[in-house]
Amino acid sequence: MDEKIKCDFNEANSLGLAERELLAEITEPQEPLPYPTEDLEMSNGCVVKRYVIPAADKEKVLKALYPFEPCSNLDEVMIDIHTEKRFTVRNFMVTREGDLNVLVTPYYAEAGGTVLDWIECPDEKADDDIDAIIMKKISKGKPTMTAVAICLE
Repeated sequence: MDEKIKCDFNEANSLGLAERELLAEITEPQEPLPYPTEDLEMSNGCVVKRYVIPAADKEKVLKALYPFEPCSNLDEVMIDIHTEKRFTVRNFMVTREGDLNVLVTPYYAEAGGTVLDWIECPDEKADDDIDAIIMKKISKGKPTMTAVAICLE
């Protein structure tokens, strides 16, 4: 039987470590959310706690945890830059890592994409290249936090 590895917030082998460290810099420690949790196994074998959030509470949780202005809406379409997959914001997840509630993409277990890795794409074509979308947003003077993070790397 495979043994599951509990991942701590600052472990080097954790997916999305750089993004979570940046989130820790721009947010304050948070109390745990009032929802049950379940194990979420990451692609690297680590296990983190994922909140089970009722659909009726999704908007309230999104508004409470979204670190930027304006807040995305639940029906907005985004791209997870790590997986290059599109998702509807309402499908977000929240994990509990360290003293933070981390807003993540539905593909977090696959590649570690946090809210910092969401790129807006409602006007983009399905076959548009992710790098082209990022560069277009930068050239329009609308850099996303992801674009800023990429420039800082």
